[in-house]
Amino acid sequence: MMEHIVFLDHEGISHNIQKMVPDFPHTWTDYEYTPPELIVERLKDATIAITCSVPLREAQLRQLPKLRMISMALTGTDIVDVEYCRERGIDVRNVPGYAENTVAEHTLAMIFALVRQTNNYHNLMRDINAGKIALQNLYLNFRIRDVKGLKLAIIGNGPIGRRLGDLGCAVGMDVLFHDRFGKYTGSEYKPLNELLQQCNVLAICCPLTSETHNLIHAEHLKMMKRDAIVVNTARGGIVNEKDLIEALLNEQIGGVALDVVEDEPIQLNNPILQVVGHPNLILNPHVAWSSENAMQGLMDRAIQNIKNFIDEEQLKKGSGAA
Repeated sequence: MMEHIVFLDHEGISHNIQKMVPDFPHTWTDYEYTPPELIVERLKDATIAITCSVPLREAQLRQLPKLRMISMALTGTDIVDVEYCRERGIDVRNVPGYAENTVAEHTLAMIFALVRQTNNYHNLMRDINAGKIALQNLYLNFRIRDVKGLKLAIIGNGPIGRRLGDLGCAVGMDVLFHDRFGKYTGSEYKPLNELLQQCNVLAICCPLTSETHNLIHAEHLKMMKRDAIVVNTARGGIVNEKDLIEALLNEQIGGVALDVVEDEPIQLNNPILQVVGHPNLILNPHVAWSSENAMQGLMDRAIQNIKNFIDEEQLKKGSGAA
């Protein structure tokens, strides 16, 4: 049987990344990006779809009777209506854990940037060079702290959270975790309110679910130290963005670093862009996952998921024939 594979958003993977060629009969069509209104048209003959960021919802999936498998070139599954796929018999496979190191490193880099103020001092020197600010004998314009000794509170106990914990320990941070399900014991696990009151850095490393949506909101932010920072490299919506912006502007917290926002891709009318010039805000366009090392592993495993699906189908057919 000839499989028809459609990659809906190849722009999500660097052109430097090599794609394994599946060893079964197939056609392969790449699209740089697929807007919602073109999903059904582009997948109408597809048996297998690959998506990095294009959502596949029930309303579209109902119109795709030939589709048998979705390979998600990402860790989360929130962009696909998995329950409907299960009912329809569409096989959905993701790639968990591929970005554990790269997201953890990016999170730590954002922590260093906010605590050591490297970006602000760079911008200061740029303004001096442009003649906007006079030269100084000594530069104490922005507060610098040591990362060593700070309490790092991590919400999430998966591969990314654990890797960030290892990195935090390696640079001398005191690492604590919030275990949402009460599975773990030990002095490093704290109830949420206690965690928020103690920490200098709050790092979000958990998935977005109905239970974690708005997990951190205004009342929680008020519990935190006034110089504490919040770093979210997981999913937008876990921290209430409106409350987070207000807490930053009202100096209830000391800094914010976001690699994710609730509505992606970010649009020019997003309120977070209205404060993007704030000296204690770092905003990245969801790139923490995208080191070339991680992307190569991601694509290798996404295509391997397809090959495994085909192999398993062949085994089932062989068993049925026998």
